[in-house]
Amino acid sequence: MFYLLFALFFLGYFLVGSLTDLVELSPVASIISVVFVFANVYLFFKSKKEEKKDE
Repeated sequence: MFYLLFALFFLGYFLVGSLTDLVELSPVASIISVVFVFANVYLFFKSKKEEKKDE
């Protein structure tokens, strides 16, 4: 569950940075935040798969 919370945080950071002036988002920061979103979603599904395998 924590993976989805982190993914939501980085997605919010990316959206706030790209749509508003609250956070100045550099191209490197935007790439890193998108990579973290995909990595956290991948880790979430990987942990769910391992939980099913252990049962």
